Amino acid sequence: MRPASQKTKTFYFQSDAHSLGGFIKQPSHKIVPSQAHSSLPGVGGHVEASTDAFNHDSIVSCKKAYTRVSGREHVEGGPWSMVVTSVIEGLNILEVLTADRIVGQIAVEYDNAGTFPRVSFAGSHFEGLKLAHHDLTPILNPTLMNLPGGTPGPLTEAQFQTTSTTQAGNLTKAGNPAWVSNRFGWMGTPPKAGVGQCVLCSLVEGVSSAIPGKSFGHVIEIPEFGRVFLGEVFACHSSFRLSMVRAELGCTVEGQLDVAMGTIGGRTVPP
Repeated sequence: MRPASQKTKTFYFQSDAHSLGGFIKQPSHKIVPSQAHSSLPGVGGHVEASTDAFNHDSIVSCKKAYTRVSGREHVEGGPWSMVVTSVIEGLNILEVLTADRIVGQIAVEYDNAGTFPRVSFAGSHFEGLKLAHHDLTPILNPTLMNLPGGTPGPLTEAQFQTTSTTQAGNLTKAGNPAWVSNRFGWMGTPPKAGVGQCVLCSLVEGVSSAIPGKSFGHVIEIPEFGRVFLGEVFACHSSFRLSMVRAELGCTVEGQLDVAMGTIGGRTVPP
């Protein structure tokens, strides 16, 4: 019999992903079931899920979707790492927002000391994204995506906060609709002392092409369609949530959709 482990800490993994899901309120109240949902066991491991063509009342459809989540302990006592990948192909929302392929991916590594983890969004991208048949080209944040022009090295908690504050300034600048400022103005406020540092920011700085409607940073408002939010990241010290497309439909069809979403979190017990 092998000797029992002498480790003093246990790491609890938490990771899940889905490629598409949400709800419709009008013209009738229905749930859009999560597609290709994967959830990681608390001890780690590897999970995959996939789905073929899906169509919900001709409101939202896709040709294919799949997700992968994995987590492992590299050596006894850490570090521990997780990767979540969410992919959707042939997305179509009301014939207005379409995409050939969207990938959301987060990789996180936690150490034994409980410091801010190493985080990467490499692999996250949009292919063939169109709005009302016009090419929609997102401008990616160079720091969060580790691109030339960004701050080199591992992402820090301070960089998430700085990115959030900067993007809040662009979202709330004069001339933007009041609802944008009301929704995102809090992003520019530093967290209160003693309160966990949770920030909202985006992998997307804006769009580089002329499109129907108006854009405000990662936010797009389209008349008689609704609002689209690209590449949103919610970071809360040891947990991270990425949604590549979030749609708030506000026309004859009302509802909300989440596309290419993944979350990662984890901690040691005892801390």
